[in-house]
Amino acid sequence: MMRYGAVVFLAMLFLSTMVVAGPPSARGQVMVFSNSSPHVTVIDAQMHRVVKTVDLPQMTSWTWNDDNNYYDGRNLWLGLRNPDTNDVEVILLDLETLQITKRIPLGKDSATLYIGKPSRLGRLLVSKHGSGEVAVIDTKTFEVVQTVKLPVDGGVACDIDLSAGPGSIERVLVPTDNGNTVLSVDAATLQVLARAAFPGTRPFMLTTSSDGRQVWVQERTGNSMTVLNARTLQVIKRIPTGRTPIIGTFSPDGRVHFTGHAADTEVMAHDTKTFKE
Repeated sequence: MMRYGAVVFLAMLFLSTMVVAGPPSARGQVMVFSNSSPHVTVIDAQMHRVVKTVDLPQMTSWTWNDDNNYYDGRNLWLGLRNPDTNDVEVILLDLETLQITKRIPLGKDSATLYIGKPSRLGRLLVSKHGSGEVAVIDTKTFEVVQTVKLPVDGGVACDIDLSAGPGSIERVLVPTDNGNTVLSVDAATLQVLARAAFPGTRPFMLTTSSDGRQVWVQERTGNSMTVLNARTLQVIKRIPTGRTPIIGTFSPDGRVHFTGHAADTEVMAHDTKTFKE
C-alpha cells in the first residue's frame, strides 16, 4: 500500500505541474505553470531547486495540462484560454529557450482544453470541454484540419487520450462527465465506435495504459475508478479510491497506476496486473 501527499497532482487545474526529460542537454525537470508571474518555473529534479523562471507574452490562463503534453523531444504542447473572451489556443513551448514557438487558435470554449497523444498519422487530438468537441491538429503543418462535435449526451468532453493498442484502428477515448458515458472514437475518421455507460457515477478523467489495452477512468461521484478494455469498453475492474479521483498516470514501465484526488490530499498507487493497492 502506498499513499503520498498529492500537492503536484491536485495543482493540475490552476497550477499545472509535469515532469519531463527535457532536451538532450537537460537533466530531468519539473515544469510548473502558473496563471500569475512567473508563468513557467523550471525545477531541477535531481538538485531540487529552481533553475529558471519566465513570463510569457500574451498570457491568459492555462487550461488543463498533464503528462500527455510532452512527446516530441523538444516542445511542450500546452493549452491557454482567455477567460474574458473564451478564446482557446494550443501553444508550443520550446524547452530549451522557454519561448513560445507557435500559437494554434482553436476558436472558443467556455471551460478548458485537454490535449491527447498524437496519432500514427501525426495528428494531435484536443478536446474542448464545454463545446463537447474534438479538434484535430496536424503536427507538421500546425493547422487545425478538423473539428467535430461529439455525442456527449448533455455532458462535456471532459478529457481525451489515445489508445494505439492491438489492431489497425487507433481509438480516441473521451469521458463525458455528467453525460455518464465514455466514448470510443476512431482517430482517423472521428466516427464513434462504442460507448460505455456509467449509470449513477460521472466518468471525469481517464488515461490509457502504455500498451494501449486498457483505459483507467476516474469517476467524479463514485469515489472509484473503472478499468475498461480500450477496444471493447467492457469493464475489467472497478477499484475504490479516495474522494473525487481527478487524475491518473502510469509509471514509465507501466506496472503502477497513480491516482490523484480533488477532495483528498493523497495519491493512491495500484498494481496494473493485480489491481491491488
